[in-house]
Amino acid sequence: MNQQLFELAEHTSRSIFLTGKAGTGKTTFLNDFVQKTRKKFIVVAPTGIAAINAGGVTIHSMFGLPLRTFLPTTERIDGNLGNNIADLMQHFKYRKDKLKLLREVEIIIIDEVSMLRADVLDMMDFSLRHIRRNQQKFGGAQMLFIGDLYQLPPVVRDEELLKQYYDSPFFFDSLALKELPLVTIELTTVYRQKDEKFLKILNAIRDGDRYEIDFEELNKRYIPDFKPEEEAYVYLTSHNRMADEINQQELNLLKGKSHFFRAKISGDFKESQYPNDEILELKKGAQIMFIRNDATAEKRYFNGKLAEIVDVDDDEIYVKIEGDDEDYKLKKEIWEQKRYTLGNDKSIQEEVIGSFEQYPIRLAWAVTIHKSQGLTFDRLIIDAGKSFASGQVYVALSRCRTLEGIVLKSKITPEIIFNDHRVSGFQDATNANDKIDQILGAEKYDYSIGKVIRRLDLGGIKIELEAWNRASIESKKLDHQKSKSLYTAFKKETENLQGIFEKFEKIIISKTKKFIAGNEEWSEIEAKSKGAVLFFFNNINDKIFEPFKEFYAETKGVAGLKAYNEAARVFLDDLEDYLKNLQDLKLLETPLYEQAEKKPISAKVAKVPTHIITWQLFEEGKSISEIAKERGVLNTTIIGHFSKFAETGVLTKDELKRILPMEKISEFEKQYKEEKFDTLNDWKRNLPDDFDYGEIRLLWTFYDNKK
Repeated sequence: MNQQLFELAEHTSRSIFLTGKAGTGKTTFLNDFVQKTRKKFIVVAPTGIAAINAGGVTIHSMFGLPLRTFLPTTERIDGNLGNNIADLMQHFKYRKDKLKLLREVEIIIIDEVSMLRADVLDMMDFSLRHIRRNQQKFGGAQMLFIGDLYQLPPVVRDEELLKQYYDSPFFFDSLALKELPLVTIELTTVYRQKDEKFLKILNAIRDGDRYEIDFEELNKRYIPDFKPEEEAYVYLTSHNRMADEINQQELNLLKGKSHFFRAKISGDFKESQYPNDEILELKKGAQIMFIRNDATAEKRYFNGKLAEIVDVDDDEIYVKIEGDDEDYKLKKEIWEQKRYTLGNDKSIQEEVIGSFEQYPIRLAWAVTIHKSQGLTFDRLIIDAGKSFASGQVYVALSRCRTLEGIVLKSKITPEIIFNDHRVSGFQDATNANDKIDQILGAEKYDYSIGKVIRRLDLGGIKIELEAWNRASIESKKLDHQKSKSLYTAFKKETENLQGIFEKFEKIIISKTKKFIAGNEEWSEIEAKSKGAVLFFFNNINDKIFEPFKEFYAETKGVAGLKAYNEAARVFLDDLEDYLKNLQDLKLLETPLYEQAEKKPISAKVAKVPTHIITWQLFEEGKSISEIAKERGVLNTTIIGHFSKFAETGVLTKDELKRILPMEKISEFEKQYKEEKFDTLNDWKRNLPDDFDYGEIRLLWTFYDNKK
C-alpha cells in the first residue's frame, strides 16, 4: 500500500487525503515521502506544535493569513467578526522570495488536517491562485492532506458565523475542495495494538457505532479507587490545568531537592510553539516520559516511553527507562523552527530560523489528550467524563497498546459515543483504496505530459511583458523609442510562440491519448517533447531574454527609474525561471533538454557605469542639456562624465566642441600653452569666473592626454 500511495502522490497531480486509525503509520509515510520525492514540497500544519513535530511551518505564517474567521463573500461584514474576500486580498503582499517559492512548489503537505478549519483552507486557496496566477484550485498545486478526522476536531470560536457559509468546520467542507477531485486513501494496518478484541472496540468507538461496542468488556477496566503502586501509569486528562495540577502534586510528594533546567532558546521561536516546558522542575523519583524518539542507533526510547529519574543534580540527569536494567544519562535535544527558501537551483530548501534546546522529557504522572496525540503507552488512567470533546474518547483509549493496560476512573457510556455522519459520508464518498492502480494507469502519463505543457506555456511571460510595457509608458525618464521598439518585437515573438505552443499542446495530448490506447509509441512522444523544449528555449533565450537583459543593463541604477526597474526586474526574473525550468524538465524520468553543454542562465546584470550611459546617449547625437534632462542630473554632472573618456584619449577635439563652447576651449588652450598649474583651485583662480570645476577638469585632462 505505501509504495502504491507514494507513486500516486509522486506520479500524478491528484490531491490526496491520507487517513487511518491511530497507529497505522501516517507520520511514517510523511517522513518517508519527503525523503524520497523529487517534487518541490512544503509541509505546513494548523498549529505551531503540529508544525514543529511535522518538521514544517504553520499555515498562517507560510501564507500570511489573518487569524480572524474568513467568510467567502464580497458583501461588507463587521471587521471585528471576520474577513471577507476584499479584506483577505490585502494580506497577499508577499516578499519577492516568498512569491517565487510559492510559484515553484509542486505539492503542499498539510499534517494534522483534522484540526484544519474549512475557512482557513479557503484562504490558502485564494492566496495560491493569486500568487501563482492560476485560477485552478490552489493555483494548480497538488495537495496532500494527512490526519484522522475521528480524532481532535477543528477549534471553532464563531461557529454560528461559520455556519452561514460552511456545512461544517472540517477541511473537506471548504469551497475549494468542492471542485477538486480529491481521493481518500486509508491506511488500515494498525501497528500499535495487536489484540483483536481491543481493536474491535476501538474501531466501533471511532465509527460511533454504539451497537458494536462491547461496553461490558470495556467497563471491566472501570476501577474508580485505583491507586498505582509498583508499575507506572499515566493519567490522561482533558485540560492542561488538570494535568499540571496532578504532576505538581506528585512532584511535591517526593522528598529531595528540586532541580531546574532552563531551555536554551535562540533565534525566532514563538512561545506558543515551544515543544516542551521552558523550565523543567525535576526531582529524584519523578515519573517522566520521553517526547521524542531516540535518533541514535541505540533506539533506547521512543515518543511516550516512560522512565523514572534515579539521580539528578544541576548538571546531569540519570533515568531508568521502563524495561531496561541499566541507567541512562539524558542528553538534550534540539527542536528547530524553520522556514522555506528557494535556492539558486530553484530547489526548495529548509532554513533554520530558531531553535529550542531542552531535555526531551516531561513529567508524566498526567498528560493531556492533545499532547498525547502520536504517543504510545503501556498503562493509562483515563477519566472519560463529560469534559471529553468529540473524538477524545477514541484518542485517549487508542494511546494504549492493550485494554488490560487501561484503568477507567469513570465508565464509558453510550451517551459520550457518537458518529459524525459528515466525516463518514465524506470518507466513504471519496475512498479510493481499491482504485490506486487504476488511477495511476490513467493519470501517470497525462500528469507527466501536463507538466511539460505547463512549463512550455507562455501565459506568465505574456502577463509580465504587458506589466513591463505599462511601467515603460508611465516612466518619464526612459528612452521610450527604444522600449517601444523592444516591446513590439517581444509581443510579436510571444504571440508567434504562443500559437506554436497551442498547436504543440493539441498534438502532444492527442499522441498521449493514442499511447494510452496502445496506438502510439512513447518514444515518439519523448522525441516531440525534446524538440519542443529546445525550440522554445532557444527562441525565448535568443530573441527575448538576452536582448532584454542588455536593455535592463542600461537602466539599472539610473536615477528616476526605480519604479520602472522593479517591473523590468520581475519580467527578467520570469524569463530566467522559464528557461531554467525548461533545462530541468523531465518526462517521467527522461530529461528533455538535450544540449552538448547546458547553457548557464542568469538574470544577473552588472550595473552599467553612469559615464558609459552618458557616452551612449552622446553618441546617439543628444546634446548635454538633453542628456542631463533625460538622466535627471545637472549639466555640470554630465560634463564631468566626459573626463573619464578624455583621460583614455577616446574623446576627440570635434566631440569636445559639442560639449563646451568654442570660446571656452580657446581660452583654456591659450592659458594651457602659457602656464600650467598643479591644482584645480590654481586653474580656477587664473581662468575667467564663468569656468566651473567640471569644465576645468575636462579641459585639463583632455590637453594633458593630447601631449
